[in-house]
Amino acid sequence: MPDLNDDKPLLEIRQVSRRFGALVAIDNVSFSIRKGEIFGIAGPNGSGKSTLFNVITGIPFPPSEGEVLLSGKPMHRLSPYQISRAGILRTFQKDAEFATLNARENVYASAAYCAQMTSADAKDAAEQALDDVSLAVERRAKAAADLSVFERKQLMIASAIAGRPKVLLLDEPAAGLTKPEISGLSDLIFTVHRRGITVVLIEHVLPLLLNVSERLMILNHGSIIASGSPAEVVRNAEVVEAYLGKREASL
Repeated sequence: MPDLNDDKPLLEIRQVSRRFGALVAIDNVSFSIRKGEIFGIAGPNGSGKSTLFNVITGIPFPPSEGEVLLSGKPMHRLSPYQISRAGILRTFQKDAEFATLNARENVYASAAYCAQMTSADAKDAAEQALDDVSLAVERRAKAAADLSVFERKQLMIASAIAGRPKVLLLDEPAAGLTKPEISGLSDLIFTVHRRGITVVLIEHVLPLLLNVSERLMILNHGSIIASGSPAEVVRNAEVVEAYLGKREASL
């Protein structure tokens, strides 16, 4: 398991903002994540969660202001492919696999491109990643478009870990899953964590987020309104108000 006694942050976000004309989507956000953490991010719709992932990875845009550092090295001036090869990879809310390629080919592409492996090493890494997420062997030759929703989640995570990330950003991976499948996703996240990968998770399914997260941060209107242990954060009055509104929060 990763050493959580190392206080040096692996990922640092320093006074990051993202503006679209007069709209401020991310407003002076700062936080840090230690190596080996599972760090959860929640917030109402439109609070800036996915935009935060966008500016961290440069996909499709960098921050308007502020810094993104990985192990102390600036990332915010790099192109997206340089950021991914440095060790920050992400998944997306919508399917982003190559639909006509089979599962093995999808994961192979990630290993070859993001981790810059040789063909032989990329094939081995792809098979190992598919083993790690427990995608059935008989399904690995299927086109991604023919896989089930949960199998595509497995494929998405396998593709990410085959790229050898230091930090993996998961953007609402539970979307579209049933309750039993969400339990399986929780197991997948812990599998990633056991590989020594730091995980940052955006999720609307709060039971999943509370189950896996060691620390939890809440965004609202592009700003951090609470951060701490999940138990502390869910009792925060400002968090309750952001989710339920003033009238319901006072009941």
